[in-house]
Amino acid sequence: MPRPIRAKAQVERSAIELFAARGVDGVSIGEVAAHAGVSQGALYRHYPGKDELAQTLFAAAYRRIGAELDQIRAAAPDLAAQLRGMVGHFCSLYDSDPALFRFLLLAQHNFLPHLAQEPHQPPAVLARMVGDAVDRGELAPVEPALGAAAIMGIVLQAATFHLYGRITGPLPSRAEALSRAALAALKALGPC
Repeated sequence: MPRPIRAKAQVERSAIELFAARGVDGVSIGEVAAHAGVSQGALYRHYPGKDELAQTLFAAAYRRIGAELDQIRAAAPDLAAQLRGMVGHFCSLYDSDPALFRFLLLAQHNFLPHLAQEPHQPPAVLARMVGDAVDRGELAPVEPALGAAAIMGIVLQAATFHLYGRITGPLPSRAEALSRAALAALKALGPC
């Protein structure tokens, strides 16, 4: 990997780790540069400042996860399989890169309002999955955005509890139970 690309990757990884540990406001641009082993000048060649760095990292990860979820949605044959695949993906992502997941969880309120709604963002993908399931007759009529919120609430709240030590052990071992809970929540949102 050429030096400028390697330096940018080091800066991005260092920023994610520091932002996850102390929040964006709790980290200086100098600390990111020092943690990455680059000069502040090298950091500024890639990003105009800390807030732009954090927002760029958030948006890129959020869009990437949405695209991965959309691939799962498109490949799975039905709602139950889609939920198992997506919830399993969330749980595996949490365990494989806890710093990234923590950063996304903790920074979402700062950065989500600045992202334009796009079809490959996680809430849009989940809403499309719910709407498709309604269209196929797998679910009674459910407002797709509300269904997406219920799914995300189940998964993200479990991850938040894990972050703060209220749940221990690997999250992927809970993926099946969480996907069943998400399916039950979707069914409960339908008409009585």
